[in-house]
Amino acid sequence: KRNTKATHASTFQAIADLDINLLLNFGNSKELAKLISTFRDNPDSLTEEEQNHGFYLFGAEVRHVENLFLQYENNMLSEKHWQSRKALVDGIVLSGGFGALLKHPFRKYFDGSFIEYGISQRKKLGIEE
Repeated sequence: KRNTKATHASTFQAIADLDINLLLNFGNSKELAKLISTFRDNPDSLTEEEQNHGFYLFGAEVRHVENLFLQYENNMLSEKHWQSRKALVDGIVLSGGFGALLKHPFRKYFDGSFIEYGISQRKKLGIEE
């Protein structure tokens, strides 16, 4: 039991470190912060070049929350830790950027169960693709 708690604590710390690292990297410049925020909220308002750049930045965010989801699904993340990160995961899958990802050929590079989770969360709120 102590080993399990230590593993959970280590996992949670690694997740927190990734959260902080992503935020610090996206905040490195005003332009980068604006680009990722705009892509997340309204990717269609960006030029094609900005969309390409924004997609890769957003893809890093999606990969991070996909990892959280998969850890939870595989019982590597406790219910308590999942609940503390679920709003982050849902915020990403409910965003305009995730809608753009669902239409993009790179969708195939993300886990199918995570994509299905995102689609189901969007449908619950009436967001149709």
